Amino acid sequence: MLAAIFLSCAPAQTTPAPLTALNDAFRAAYADAKRRVLATAGPVLLVNGDTFILTRGGRREEANTATPIYDPVKTIAHIPLAIYVTLTPGSGTLDADRLTTLTHLRELIPPAEASLDTLKLAPATLARQKQIVSACLAFMDEVTARSSFARPALLAFTRRMAPLVMENVTEAARAQLDAIHAQVSAWRRDMTPEEWSRLHVAIIGPHMPREDLVVTQYFLRLLHEPREGRRVVYAESLWQEPEALDLLGTHLLDGDVGEAFFGDAMRMHRDLLGDAAKQYLPHLLP
Repeated sequence: MLAAIFLSCAPAQTTPAPLTALNDAFRAAYADAKRRVLATAGPVLLVNGDTFILTRGGRREEANTATPIYDPVKTIAHIPLAIYVTLTPGSGTLDADRLTTLTHLRELIPPAEASLDTLKLAPATLARQKQIVSACLAFMDEVTARSSFARPALLAFTRRMAPLVMENVTEAARAQLDAIHAQVSAWRRDMTPEEWSRLHVAIIGPHMPREDLVVTQYFLRLLHEPREGRRVVYAESLWQEPEALDLLGTHLLDGDVGEAFFGDAMRMHRDLLGDAAKQYLPHLLP
């Protein structure tokens, strides 16, 4: 990250070879320092979906935090979303491809609904799933019978579904947090206070939903971090473990650099040129 910031503005002319050699040496020194910082950082907890990997003292422990209720309520909540994305954009007569997609989706729903009865869901939870399914089937049957739909009717349907979907979301979030907290608490009990104080967390995930991600919120609150970037790092779209750990090393080293040069551990998490740009832009673009 630091190297990328320093190299972000390429000069208009060819850089002399001695300068290139010097900059390459800086990049090599930076990479070497990053490896050293990461190696001495203390315990590292890598989160990739339901998989939690804790490395400390040369040991590696892996745990799965999946909960029985999460996938069923998530899948049912996806039905109205699947209907919406199939029908959007546009309005009116359905083309053959979208009608086929909707028909195939319709065929998959009854067996999925029947399978809910084999799960140990709370009565209120089960009733909500069946309510969502019933409303979705009724809407789909109306659309396929006419081979057309009006967008206001589609939006009215999605707004009716939203409160039920959000009840599923609430239940899933609580179950996920309970499972995460149980596992992390078990690991914490096995750590010394010094180990816990040096724990760093790297969370792998996509661009969306990066903001307010459940697991990120959990670790920020648990570790009393005001924001992501210090002890809690989000490794956006870095799906391989070495890449995510490399990013964590970048955050750790840049935090040290920011503190050493500017007295601000988060300074290098912003573009180093950013403050100067804010001052100059009003003159460039009045």
